[in-house]
Amino acid sequence: MEAQDNKRVMIGDWVKLRSSKGERIHGYVEKHTTEENVLQLRVISSDNHLLKGHSIQVQVAKLEKEKPFTRYTLGELEQLIDLALSTNDRAWFDALSMQYQHLLNEIAEQRHVDCTSASHK
Repeated sequence: MEAQDNKRVMIGDWVKLRSSKGERIHGYVEKHTTEENVLQLRVISSDNHLLKGHSIQVQVAKLEKEKPFTRYTLGELEQLIDLALSTNDRAWFDALSMQYQHLLNEIAEQRHVDCTSASHK
């Protein structure tokens, strides 16, 4: 990703980077720091399991913004729902819960179609 795009990283953006040791780090921007071109990142997943769930400070130049997701898996939605609960974000929780229920319904409907077509063979 170009450095120009990284300058537009905002609070709440999902980002990824590699540590100086080559470990993958994935999380979201929590806040800007007082230091120029440094952001605080909440680590959601990492090759270094000790970082998971912690906040770290990273240089903006090392970040790569994630493309916006349009579709999540059930597992991803469950994790995001937990995150919404831990941050007391009711609106986000409600939106994620609706997506989760919609996806459950789609999966149940697909299973029903698969079972119906299998029984007609």
